[in-house]
Amino acid sequence: MGTQQAVDFVQTAGLDDVPEVVANEVRVRTLDTLAAITAGYRQAGVDITREYALTRLGGQAVAAKATLLDDSARTVSAEGAALANGIAANALDVDDGHREVKGHPAAVVVPPALAAAETVDASIGDLLDAIFVGYELAVRAGLAIHTIDDVYTGTGSWGALGAAAATARLFDLSPTATAHALSVAEYHAPRTPIMRGVENPGMTKDGIGWGAYVGVVATHLAASGFTGSGTVFDESDVLDTLDDVHHVTRGYLKPYPCCRWAQPGVEAVLTLTDEYDIDPDLVNAIHVATFEEATHLQTRQPESPEAAQYSYPYPIAAALSRGRFTQAEHTTATRTDAEIRSLEECVNLVVDDDLDQRFPNECLARVEIETATETYASPLTRPRGSRERPLSDRERREKARRLVTPTVAPTVIDEGADYLTTPATPVAELINLWSH
Repeated sequence: MGTQQAVDFVQTAGLDDVPEVVANEVRVRTLDTLAAITAGYRQAGVDITREYALTRLGGQAVAAKATLLDDSARTVSAEGAALANGIAANALDVDDGHREVKGHPAAVVVPPALAAAETVDASIGDLLDAIFVGYELAVRAGLAIHTIDDVYTGTGSWGALGAAAATARLFDLSPTATAHALSVAEYHAPRTPIMRGVENPGMTKDGIGWGAYVGVVATHLAASGFTGSGTVFDESDVLDTLDDVHHVTRGYLKPYPCCRWAQPGVEAVLTLTDEYDIDPDLVNAIHVATFEEATHLQTRQPESPEAAQYSYPYPIAAALSRGRFTQAEHTTATRTDAEIRSLEECVNLVVDDDLDQRFPNECLARVEIETATETYASPLTRPRGSRERPLSDRERREKARRLVTPTVAPTVIDEGADYLTTPATPVAELINLWSH
């Protein structure tokens, strides 16, 4: 029964039937993800997947191609674009997130939806409807999988189903084929043992590119008659809230390119340094009280951008030293800076029982910075970008402009935002902004 509920939702749900606040959040997360993809292609290592997609997933026998959003205007198969753009979307760890499922729904749904939309000449309205159904089902798949399996796994493990939902909607699959697409995607999704990745960071991260890729491939296979064996929804009641709970409104946007778990600490440090003009040379200790999961982000002196993203001491130290934490703080020169490395060794992470009990519904921290003469204590801090502390439209667009520059002109953000409010506009016109 659960799988059939999901199929009905894929085929019939759309933004015309939900409050404007829901539709706006879909547009916001789409634009935010496009910006994250653009910046992601400037990260070291993303070129590996891009070249794989170009050489192995070019889809020479496929007439319809999908664009890589690296300003090259190069095209590959839909699954190739989903893989490469999906990995780019999460490469900087600045993409949207969802606290309850502890992952990144937009990054695993937007790239395959965009690729599928381009290959079928869909409209902006078609694209946004597909992203909406994919996002809602991805989050619910994650909630169900985490409950039933009692293991926390990364976005790709549950996002593949959302990717398939979005793709099946755009490919106009039959109800039967849609059911099999969802089933095949969930069954073949990457395992993504995310806590291993947190403690030993690599390019694997949340498995987002592979979840996106599996979603598209599963849809192609189902359209050709490949069958699955039901979905996790058959064992759960998470779909019972489809009519009145919209998870796209419950997510967050990230102001900083690092793990969300570290962002309340970064926020607290920046607030303290702005208020007290703390001299980094005088700092003896930095105490961070937070929830248990965040204390696993122990990497110091990160040797790669991924290690920097899955670190708590590094972004804290960089923020204290530089007064910011941006993509520039991922460079080798910054990661090996002597002052920052010294500050990293001053960071002490401790579990606060109250904050631990409030996670994942709340992501919180308190920070104390000790110098030889003073102790500076932050209030209880939550990161910006959450429902309780949202980014303004101006802040969201400023973030997106920073991310796309210098790959494309920052004006594409305002132009793209305008396109996303015109449902009849062809998706190709939106993609062309990234292909000059």
